[in-house]
Amino acid sequence: MRIARLWVECVQELGPGETADVRLAPLSPEQWRQLNPGDVMTMHEGRPAVGTATVIEVRPPRA
Repeated sequence: MRIARLWVECVQELGPGETADVRLAPLSPEQWRQLNPGDVMTMHEGRPAVGTATVIEVRPPRA
């Protein structure tokens, strides 16, 4: 299981069916190294899935 902190950019709330830019801060960055722009991820807070995301940018972890 890959876990990351997630926050939505530039909006206070994201409702069902809405889209927005979000950022992920992985708790274990080494588990996320295979991601590339264009990859699609499924997001979960348990079951069922709560959303999908398309990767638009990948940055290395801060030192």
